[in-house]
Amino acid sequence: MTWELVLVMAAITYASRAAAMLLLPPLPERVRGVLDRMPPALFAGLAAQAVVVPGEGLGDSAMIAGAIGALLVTPRRSLLACLIAGVVAYAGWRLLFPSP
Repeated sequence: MTWELVLVMAAITYASRAAAMLLLPPLPERVRGVLDRMPPALFAGLAAQAVVVPGEGLGDSAMIAGAIGALLVTPRRSLLACLIAGVVAYAGWRLLFPSP
């Protein structure tokens, strides 16, 4: 993939989102409430794909440690805190228990 292609894709993405924000009417509160709840569920689904390996069961132990680290800070309701805790737990597991 070339830089030109990346820049064109970024421009198209930015333009489409800006046009939607400027041209479309505001969403009803009920729809907005549903859409506001979707990112955590999608993030959890992506994380589950990394933790559970199809046909093998649980995946890498460091990945599981990262998921647990992220889950422990979910009461803070901060995506940034979850990401940081997950990365710290993953890196800490790798440092304490290096894989052969």
